[in-house]
Amino acid sequence: MRWPILFALLTLGGMAVAQGGPSSTRSVATLAVDTPRTDSLAGEVTITIPPRVEALLEAYGEHKHPQKGYRVQIFLGERAAAETIKRSFLQKHPDTPAYLSWLAPNFRLRVGDLRTRLEAEHLLRDMKVLYPGSYIVPDEIEMPRLE
Repeated sequence: MRWPILFALLTLGGMAVAQGGPSSTRSVATLAVDTPRTDSLAGEVTITIPPRVEALLEAYGEHKHPQKGYRVQIFLGERAAAETIKRSFLQKHPDTPAYLSWLAPNFRLRVGDLRTRLEAEHLLRDMKVLYPGSYIVPDEIEMPRLE
C-alpha cells in the first residue's frame, strides 16, 4: 500500500520540477521579428472588371429581389373604392408603400414592407383605427433601396 503512494509522490514531484517548479530556473527569451516598414512605401492597386461581370451587376440592380415578409391588408373590394382608399392612405402615410393587386373578383390593398411579424403587428395596431377590418398577411416584400 505504501509503494503506490510513494511512487505517486515521486512522480508528482518530478512533474513539478519539469514544469518550472520552485527548484527550476526560468529564462526569458525575446523573439526578434523582422517586419518590413510600410509607411514609406506607396503603391497603386488596379482592379479590372470584365465587361460581362459589369453587365451582370447592372442587370442585378435593375431587377426586383423579393423577400419573404409581411404586409397589412386594409381593403378588399371593387376597383374604384380600392383606388380611392389607396390615394387617401398615401396622403396620410407617404413613407409607407401601398400595393394594389387583383384577386378575382376583388381588388386588395396591402400596405408596408415588413420583415418581421412584430413590425407587422405595430403597423396593424396603427391601421386598425382607420381601417378596422385590416389584418396581417404573409407576402413577398421588397427590400428598401440603399441610398
